[in-house]
Amino acid sequence: MKAIKIKFNLIILVLALIAGITACEKDVILDLADIEGKYVIVEANLIDDGSRQWIRLTRSSSYYDVNTGNAEQNAFVIVQGNNQSWDFTELHPDSLPGYYFNSHISSALTETTYELMIETADNQTFFAQSEFRPVPVLDSVTVKLNPFSELNFFDTAVYDVIAHFADLPGDGDHYLFNLYINNKLRTLRPTDKEPMSDVNLDEYSSYAVLNLNENDIAPGDTLTLEMRSISKENFDFYGVFFFQTDLSGNPFAGAPPANIPTNLSEGGRGFFQVSSVNRKMIIFQPPQ
Repeated sequence: MKAIKIKFNLIILVLALIAGITACEKDVILDLADIEGKYVIVEANLIDDGSRQWIRLTRSSSYYDVNTGNAEQNAFVIVQGNNQSWDFTELHPDSLPGYYFNSHISSALTETTYELMIETADNQTFFAQSEFRPVPVLDSVTVKLNPFSELNFFDTAVYDVIAHFADLPGDGDHYLFNLYINNKLRTLRPTDKEPMSDVNLDEYSSYAVLNLNENDIAPGDTLTLEMRSISKENFDFYGVFFFQTDLSGNPFAGAPPANIPTNLSEGGRGFFQVSSVNRKMIIFQPPQ
C-alpha cells in the first residue's frame, strides 16, 4: 500500500549497491538463539464498532521458520475497565485455535483505561494497559492520481487515498488508517497500515494517508477508509515495525536493529490497543 515509500527506498538501495559493486562480498551466517515457543505473542486490537472482538495468542517461532508460531490454547483471557470485566473465550478447541472472542465489550467501550490479563495453560501471566481515546469524524474521502504516477514514475497508475477531517483539540493524539475494498481488508500487514501523529496537522486536514494500485481496484468497487485512535506507544510500535521489516535492507534506514516495542509485561510480545473507530465509504471511480 505504501508504493511511493517502498519505491523510493528501493531506488536508494539500488544506488547504494551500484556504488559498492566492486566491494568484497562475504556470506554471513547468523548464530541466533532458538526462540521456538519462548515468547507469547499477543495481538489485541479492540474497537468500539459493536462487532464481536477477538484477541489472538501464539508462541514465537524460530527465526528461520517461515511458518506462523503455534497457537496458544486453553488460556484465561480477560479485559477490565470502567468497573466491568469481559472474558474472552475460544469458540471450541478445533475452531480458530489461538483466537479468543467476546461479543459484548465493543458496545461498552468508553473513555477510560483498560487492562488486559492473560494466564496461559502453563501458568504464565501477562498484563497490559491501554487508554481508550476518541477519534475525529471523517468528513469525506477522495482519491486522486499520485503526482509521481502523473510523471510515469510507476509501471501502473497509483492513487492517493485522501482523508478529510478536523483534528481533535490539543496535541498528543495519534491515529491509524486501514483500507477496505468491497469490505475486505487490504492493509493486512502492520507495515501496510498508516500511523499518524497530530503534531504537524492543521486544525482541518486533507491528508494522503494511503496509496492504492490500479490493479487492486475497479470502477464501481466500494472503498472504505478506517481511522482509529491509538496511543503514542502504539504509534511508535508501527514505526519501529516498518524500519525493522520494510527498511531492513536499506543501508540508510537509520537506527540499528532493536526490539519492537510492546506494552505487555513479563516478557510478552505484541501489543494491546483499545481504539475508537470511524469509517467513510465511497464508490470508486478512477480520477481524471
